[in-house]
Amino acid sequence: VGDALGAPVEFMSMGEIRRRYGDAGITGYVEFWSGQGAFTDDTQMTLFTAEGLALAGEKARGGGPRAISAVVESVHRAYLRWLLTQGKEANWGRARATPAALKTEGRLIHEKGLWAYRSPGMTCLAALQSGRCGSTSDPINVSKGCGGVMRVAPVGLRFADPEEAFRTGCEVAAIT
Repeated sequence: VGDALGAPVEFMSMGEIRRRYGDAGITGYVEFWSGQGAFTDDTQMTLFTAEGLALAGEKARGGGPRAISAVVESVHRAYLRWLLTQGKEANWGRARATPAALKTEGRLIHEKGLWAYRSPGMTCLAALQSGRCGSTSDPINVSKGCGGVMRVAPVGLRFADPEEAFRTGCEVAAIT
C-alpha cells in the first residue's frame, strides 16, 4: 500500500508534489500508470524475492553456507523470471537458465498484473541482463542505490536467526 501511495510521486520534488496535489501532498490513492494503487518495480521485486525464498524450500533448511547458497540461487532465478516480465532478456549463456525453463518455475511469472514495466533501476536491469549472479565477495557493480535493501524484507521473515537473516539478506541484495 505504501508503494502504491508513493509511486505517483517517487521522482517528484516536494515543490512538484505540492503544486500537483496541494500542501498536504497525496492523501489517498491517485491515478498512476494503469490505475489507482498501481505499485512499482520495488513491490514486483519483493514478490519475486519471496517466491525465490519459497522455492528454495528444503535446500535452504538447516542454515549455514549451503542454505544461503540455495536461497541465492533460487532468488536469482526468480529475478530472471521478473526480468522477463519487464520485456528484457539476460545473457542466457551465462545465466545457467533459459526463458523456457524459468517459465516452468514459480507462479508469479504467470500473473498478468506483474507483466508491467515499472521503471526499474538501470543498475538492477544491467546486472540481471549480464546473466551473472553478483555476491558480496564478487560484486557485480558499484551501485550506491537502495533497491537491494528495499526488496530483501522477505528474507527477514524466512530466517529465525537474525545473523543468518542479515547475511542472507546481504547476499540476496548483492545478486544485482
